[in-house]
Amino acid sequence: MKNETVFHGYAPNASVISSGSCQVTEKLGKDTSILYDLVDLEKIFKVTKRTLFNWRAKGIISLIDFGGRLYMTHAMLVAHIEARGGMV
Repeated sequence: MKNETVFHGYAPNASVISSGSCQVTEKLGKDTSILYDLVDLEKIFKVTKRTLFNWRAKGIISLIDFGGRLYMTHAMLVAHIEARGGMV
């Protein structure tokens, strides 16, 4: 088994968004980054959607608005977890 980082609450059905020639995801090595929507983030953090909105208003988390929906990239999620000492 490779050295893989496993996050508790990983959402395997997370969205990867692309629109025509404009791809919204960023590159992480060879892989395309995953975008987590609010439903995924509710499961990962084990909180309600209202809590996610409160965290966003307080600047605890950052979300990307794309097409009227809010997302967090995998890189943003990892950075958030690392900033909190590895705790989700």
